[in-house]
Amino acid sequence: MPSTLPSQPALLRVLVIEDHPVVLEGLSGLLVREGGFSVVGQAGSVREAREVASHCAADVILLDLVLHDEDGLALIKDLAEIAPKSRVLVFSLQPEEIYAERCLRAGAFGYVMKQAPMERLYAALRTVSKGGFQVGARVAAAVLGGLRTSPHRAAAGDEAGLTDRELQVYRLTGLGLPTRVIAEKLGVSARTVEAHHENIKNKLGLETHVALVARAALWVRGVYPNETPT
Repeated sequence: MPSTLPSQPALLRVLVIEDHPVVLEGLSGLLVREGGFSVVGQAGSVREAREVASHCAADVILLDLVLHDEDGLALIKDLAEIAPKSRVLVFSLQPEEIYAERCLRAGAFGYVMKQAPMERLYAALRTVSKGGFQVGARVAAAVLGGLRTSPHRAAAGDEAGLTDRELQVYRLTGLGLPTRVIAEKLGVSARTVEAHHENIKNKLGLETHVALVARAALWVRGVYPNETPT
């Protein structure tokens, strides 16, 4: 009788969304070389992500949360409708203590920091593909326990107390965008953006718009000062 070869497990289909071309190609190559993964699509912007996700049939969408100056949280919500059978795993440099819970609320299944070892990313992809959730231990404890205060906030700054919309405005402000442009990107009035600026200043204890812009610029660069001159 002819021998029967054991069936090979199906490859985990991954759509990679990353706005830096070198990182996009490097990450895709690492996944393929690891084995067990098939990169079925790539995208470098929100527009491309929506288009590719609608037809590539990915098991997991690996998403960089910051795509140029576009809103990754809104994209997560869109992907839940565009590709309901795909599960989103965020892979980001943004502080987990601030963004992970927001991403889960938006519809993501997990959050892995880019500083983490690749083995953690591989494991997270497999966990998420099976319907599980993947976040860091501290964030998991905060989510499960309903904790919204220190030590997480102390590690990431008072920015943890900003609402999702305030955080969007804060990040765009840190990128140096003027109020009018921020308003256009978010589909709101300039007066609404100014109101968000005032709320952010109050929450962060800042007295001037210049201080707000300075702190937001540092924050975008990954610098979280305990005290910012006002």
